Amino acid sequence: MSVLTEIEDMEDSDKLVMRKVQKLGTSSMIITIPRSWARKHRISVGSLVSVYEDGDRLIISPNEDGSILKASFSTQHNNVCKHAGRIVLCSYISGLDSIVLYSNRPFRNDVLEKVSQVAEKLPFTESGLLSEYEFAINFKDRPVNVVDTLLIYGRSLSSLLSKLTMHLDGAKLIGGEIESNYEEMKSYSYKLLRIASKGHGQGLNDEHVNRLLSAAVGLLILANDSLYRLALDLINLSDYLDQDEKERIKFLLQLLEVSIVTSTSSINPPSIKKEEEAYWKLRTILGLEEDLKEIIENTSGIFGYLLSTIINIARIVNNVEETLLCYSIFEKYSE
Repeated sequence: MSVLTEIEDMEDSDKLVMRKVQKLGTSSMIITIPRSWARKHRISVGSLVSVYEDGDRLIISPNEDGSILKASFSTQHNNVCKHAGRIVLCSYISGLDSIVLYSNRPFRNDVLEKVSQVAEKLPFTESGLLSEYEFAINFKDRPVNVVDTLLIYGRSLSSLLSKLTMHLDGAKLIGGEIESNYEEMKSYSYKLLRIASKGHGQGLNDEHVNRLLSAAVGLLILANDSLYRLALDLINLSDYLDQDEKERIKFLLQLLEVSIVTSTSSINPPSIKKEEEAYWKLRTILGLEEDLKEIIENTSGIFGYLLSTIINIARIVNNVEETLLCYSIFEKYSE
């Protein structure tokens, strides 16, 4: 494709806008910016924008501090009430600055409890009733060094691995210690997800729901890698399974398949019901974790190994489901 053709295509899609350079004062020059672009990025007179050179191009982008991302949800929708806690969490990790839940009647106590519990666990978050009909949550970011945060997160993961090694050497771990370590790591992972979602001048897509889709794609890549490893294991080990074990593995794989297909095909148009159905199919697999010890005691070692692998894949896909469910909620109910 020639440069001329590329320019003509841009003109057809209204993405190429010509502007005349004008004189300002004795030595400066100015250009105007399109009104539609300014409205889209919430830029008005007095707003700051970032201007930087990229080879022969001069690129203008919304200033990170000047573009406040907000969303509001009406609790007249049952799905908003049902998933109120999930809405708060996804709003945080996907980069929103604030959200408002509103109602045409005094807030239900169970909804207030859900959102308050989640908000209390998120760093630098303020929440409370604006009135008996409105509940606001503001995510107050402090300056964060991505490298330092990632370093701390990595050290936390490393510390857990070290503790597990010592556990095998006789220094027994207790459940409470693991739980505390997990909550700490989860907090850091939320911070890192939020940093990535907000972009920090990296030119990420400004459409909020697309960030959720991007996160889902990243998780599906992890699931793809794990499924590839499982496929190789099944090819090499399936002859060592008895017929009953093969049937059980087939059933679990079918649940995974239906869950992935249902969730990914339910984003256009977004379907809360179908995303929930996909989620509950995964719960069937994840519920086996509680009986994993007993299952392994009564089956072959190879079956136990493959079952553990499938459960681990289900954990990843479960995060995909959560993310796509949040996408559907935002797409249908965010105002």
